Amino acid sequence: MSIDLKKRENENEEQYIWRLAHSKDLGLLDLDWEELSNIFNRELRNDDIEYTSSTYRKPYQQAKRFFEAGVFDEFKEDRYLQELRLQQQELRKEKIKLSDERSELNRILRRVARNETFAEMVKNIICKNVKPIEIDVAGCNTSSDNDLLCHLTDIHTGININNSKNTFNQDILKQRIEKYIINILEIQKIHNSENCYIVIGEIVSGIIHNNLRLQNNIDLMEQFKYISELISCLLTTISTHFNQVYVYVTAGNHSRISQKKEDSLDGENMDILLPFYLQARLQNIQNIHICKNEIDPEIAMFSIRENTIMSSHGHKDDPKSVVQNFTMLFGIKPDIVLLGHRHTNGLLTVYDTKVIQSGCVSGTDNYSMSIRKANKPEQTVSVVNSSGLYCLYDIQLN
Repeated sequence: MSIDLKKRENENEEQYIWRLAHSKDLGLLDLDWEELSNIFNRELRNDDIEYTSSTYRKPYQQAKRFFEAGVFDEFKEDRYLQELRLQQQELRKEKIKLSDERSELNRILRRVARNETFAEMVKNIICKNVKPIEIDVAGCNTSSDNDLLCHLTDIHTGININNSKNTFNQDILKQRIEKYIINILEIQKIHNSENCYIVIGEIVSGIIHNNLRLQNNIDLMEQFKYISELISCLLTTISTHFNQVYVYVTAGNHSRISQKKEDSLDGENMDILLPFYLQARLQNIQNIHICKNEIDPEIAMFSIRENTIMSSHGHKDDPKSVVQNFTMLFGIKPDIVLLGHRHTNGLLTVYDTKVIQSGCVSGTDNYSMSIRKANKPEQTVSVVNSSGLYCLYDIQLN
């Protein structure tokens, strides 16, 4: 904020001296009296005489004593005083802006620090604790007109459930993953499917609400390690029955590392660790490909038999509008969309796009019971050929 140092046309000498000197006293001008006297001489004197600073300072100080004694109270609404008050307000605004800028800078620095901490945690988990599988796994040599699209979502590893509708723990999770593998291989045998595309999401139970914190029987990192190893075994097993296996991961809301949504930062999600783990664990198996989400970290997009497939976890998408939103967002109309999050299998046709919802591996938990909702543990497997979705399997994991 700047103060006009020029003498104004309607301003007499005393008013001019008072305005600048009073601005100095209020902290609005960072000038000493020698600098002020040079300005006053330049603006007020037409002769060659240079008055000293005391020439201006002493009259101002005398006037200031009268002013502070209340002699001029009747002139409080004087336009100069109003202007000075406005200038003080502007100064306070600038200070607030500066404070806000500092707060924003600190927030950015905290975010960078947290991301660096998260990256270091990734490094420790992936590089130090994961040994590649040493067995020699060779794919088959199948030729057919179709591929499998498998959706493994809402696994919720770590939650311990024991209610009238469902029982779930680590052992039952292992049994359900094994059953899912058996179903995949049976479907592959029926259709002689050539390749397998598997989309994985929301692998851990997480800490997003207090009910889950109470039901989780292992901490977040142990949840991650346990399910990552189960998925590695799943991929290793099915890789012997397909020419190629392609793996995609979509981040779910359960997997964020902060309980409060507003405290969670982009990238702070356990699901995004899974590809790093799988790459390290399965690096010796040549026909398993851990794929990166190129268009968006939370959205997988790929092609099967010239059909465009898009997938997200579903907590940010409505099945009725996801086709329109993805088409407008990416400029590409999907042929098939995969969603999870709603914990039930389902099929919806939006225009001619098939929106497939996959269920929940863990099944009905106490939170679901508290909001009067129940679902069986279930997932989907789709058979896709050049015409699109050929058939959809409703896989029950009980």
